[in-house]
Amino acid sequence: MVSRRLVWADSLKGILIILVVLGHAIQVVLGQGCFVNHLWNLIYSFHMAAFFAVSGWFAYKGAEITWGLKMVCKKRCQQLLAPYVIWSIISFCISGDYSFNNLSALLLFPDKYFWFLWILFWICIVFSLSRYLSVKVNVDEMWGIAIASIIMIVAMVAFDFRMFGFQFLAYYFIFYVLGYCMHRFEFLQFSNKYVLMSLSVLWFLLAWSWNMHKLPNWFPENFPIPTTVVQYVYRGLTASIAVIVMLNIVPKLLNGSNRLNSYISRLGAYSLGIYVCHLCFMGSLYKGIDTLFPSFPIWLDVVILFTLSLVTTLFIVEVLKRNCVTAKLLLGK
Repeated sequence: MVSRRLVWADSLKGILIILVVLGHAIQVVLGQGCFVNHLWNLIYSFHMAAFFAVSGWFAYKGAEITWGLKMVCKKRCQQLLAPYVIWSIISFCISGDYSFNNLSALLLFPDKYFWFLWILFWICIVFSLSRYLSVKVNVDEMWGIAIASIIMIVAMVAFDFRMFGFQFLAYYFIFYVLGYCMHRFEFLQFSNKYVLMSLSVLWFLLAWSWNMHKLPNWFPENFPIPTTVVQYVYRGLTASIAVIVMLNIVPKLLNGSNRLNSYISRLGAYSLGIYVCHLCFMGSLYKGIDTLFPSFPIWLDVVILFTLSLVTTLFIVEVLKRNCVTAKLLLGK
């Protein structure tokens, strides 16, 4: 049963990492114009939240329960923190900007580097610590998890604290917990096709108006609740609906052993490597494409950049995973 679950989870991560590369290709080509691109907005409305939710799904009755807090820290340092530090140093070295500000951003503002690894590491630590404290005071672990989530959300909204990637930690912790809850609680597991279709349509409508930096144009002005709060709620609701739909559909659709699903699941198994590798060279790759083919239409630039980035990244990851040292240090394996 565990292996079957891993198949669908890796397949979902494979699809999501493809969307990550595509989203970054659109962003590199369009620049600030990506914020008004519907495809980009659709992708960004859910894809990173879904990654955290998949990780949270496996947190329920996962190995971390028997590991203990010390072992959790050790394992997550190896799987997430070490690759984050090493790849960030590599990115710093090839950036050409060797200023102290750029180097200090590695800790102070991790969103300038490979923030997903940094945030997932701290989410795992906070989640495990919440579990540990709940056991100590003899209450259900949901109490500790809920209290931790509320404290972080209130701190994020009230103080707008953005150092050390705290805003990402507070926001994406919710989706990690959502994935955990969808595995634990049966009322979140449903297969009624009409409900799933309705939720899918609702997500699409919300995602179509989704924007990273502002509320939809149809949203009423002078709303009594602060805009920042409403924006987080809108974004969180949109992503949560997408996660609920995916975690109810994907385990049934992508649990097979057909050839296509096999390829996709292999991508998902090395999504960490694909994530960090393509970010290191995508900008430089686009400069070369734009120099050689300056008259290409934008959509073709995106297709070429996406394809070359994915192919090149897969080659690099394939090389790295063949050596046990590079696989451990750079791919978290």
